[in-house]
Amino acid sequence: MNPDFAEALAGASTDTMSSGRQGLRKARQFCRQVQRALNLALADRIADDGLNDLFVEDVSPAPDCGHLLVHVVIPANRSVADALSGLRRDTPRLRSEVAMAITRKRAPELSFVPAYAAGGDGD
Repeated sequence: MNPDFAEALAGASTDTMSSGRQGLRKARQFCRQVQRALNLALADRIADDGLNDLFVEDVSPAPDCGHLLVHVVIPANRSVADALSGLRRDTPRLRSEVAMAITRKRAPELSFVPAYAAGGDGD
């Protein structure tokens, strides 16, 4: 193998790995920003809608940053089905809150999944 070709090939893979790490770092940073925006939006809700006791534990790309998987802590005294139903109903407002907090062309789609609090049984 030509040594110059091997060196160029090794340099290209290093650049690819570096850009992959940077992309992963930026995706994590974006997910944390969305997590903060969602937690603020949930905390700002009135007690009657039943969403102010929910907490976003984690946000992850699913499969990319255009669609995010939102892990929500649902207290043990809450019905998971009711909490997820309330989040689905409120998704347009939550996406709007995220859109105001981020600098992207489009707000990501949000999918909510339960993340159980200590002592929660998930029913």
